Amino acid sequence: MINRNIPIPLYYQLLQMIKASIETGELKPGDSLPTEMDLMEKYQISRATVRQAILQLVNEGYLRRIKSRGTFVNILPGKSRFIGSLKGFAQEMRQKGVPFSTQVLDNRVVSAPHKVSEKLHIASGDPVFYLKRLRFVKDDPVLIVEGYVPSQLCPGIERENFENISFYDMLEEKYGIILHHGRREFEPMMPSNNEETKLLRITQKTPILYIESVVFTKERLPVEYVEIKIKGKFTVDLVQTGD
Repeated sequence: MINRNIPIPLYYQLLQMIKASIETGELKPGDSLPTEMDLMEKYQISRATVRQAILQLVNEGYLRRIKSRGTFVNILPGKSRFIGSLKGFAQEMRQKGVPFSTQVLDNRVVSAPHKVSEKLHIASGDPVFYLKRLRFVKDDPVLIVEGYVPSQLCPGIERENFENISFYDMLEEKYGIILHHGRREFEPMMPSNNEETKLLRITQKTPILYIESVVFTKERLPVEYVEIKIKGKFTVDLVQTGD
C-alpha cells in the first residue's frame, strides 16, 4: 500500500506497484488498468498523483492509452531486466556488456529461519545454503542480495567461489536444477540499518527498492528464496555486444 511515512513521492510508489504487477504477470498484456477514480479511492491519493504515475509508465512503454476506451497493459519492450526475468545479475550484465563485479559478504550453511522455511516449503531449522553478496556496476555498489537454497539440493555448494561464477549457472550445470519461473514482490522503502547505507554508499534518507523472490522448477518445487535491496538510482553505460 501507499506509505505516507517515507520520503518517497506517492506517484512513484504507485508507479512501482503497477510496474511490479506487470513484470510479475499479475497484469498481463491487453489487461485494462483500473480507472483513475478507482486508483484514487483505493489508495486515497489525488488525480494528479495517479496521472503522473500513469504518464510515466506510458512513456516507459508499460502502458498505452486508447481514446474513449481506457489505459491498457502493453507488451513489454524487448529489453529485459534482471529483476523482471529469471536471468541472474551476472548473466544480464554480461549480455549487455556492462562491467560488473561481486563481493561475497557471507557464504555458509545455516538453519532456516521461520520465514525462509515457509517460502521454501521446508521445516523450520532445516539446513539451507545462505549466500549474501554485494553487486557492483563498474565500481558503484548497486544491490545487496541475500539468497537461501535447501542444502539437500546442492551439497557442498558453500565451498564454491561466487565472486567469479554465476549462482544460477552453478545450480544448473553442477546440480541439474533448472529454474523455470518465479514470483517477485516489490516495495519501496528506506534503508533499515547502517550496514545497508555503508555497503550501498547512501544516506538513511536515500530510498531503496526491496524485492522478495521465490524461484521454482518446472515441477513447482521452490528452489531459492531471495531478498534484494537495490539503490534507488544508479546509471550504467550500455555497449553494443554484437550485430
